[in-house]
Amino acid sequence: MKRPDFDSFRTVFLECLEQSTNLEPSSSAQTRWAELGNLEVRRQILESVNAKLLASCGLSFEVNHRLLKVEGSVESAIIQAYHELNTIYLVEKINNKIRGRLS
Repeated sequence: MKRPDFDSFRTVFLECLEQSTNLEPSSSAQTRWAELGNLEVRRQILESVNAKLLASCGLSFEVNHRLLKVEGSVESAIIQAYHELNTIYLVEKINNKIRGRLS
């Protein structure tokens, strides 16, 4: 389990967004997240980000209602999703240390 840095995460997110919406990554970051389509389209984008992260670093975040309904730009959604990923990473790291002590 290794955590991607923000720039790598952002790149993966924008690639998945481009595949789902055909928007250019350079212009899509400023697009409003809610304008990309309905909740299902945004869920598919987040799920594809998760699939790539799971394959590349063994880590993923929860696709939850809060992420699906981010107010603001795609960049805001990227930042919030990265925050979710970091939170999960830290919890897993703490859990692994605790498990190590119990063994």
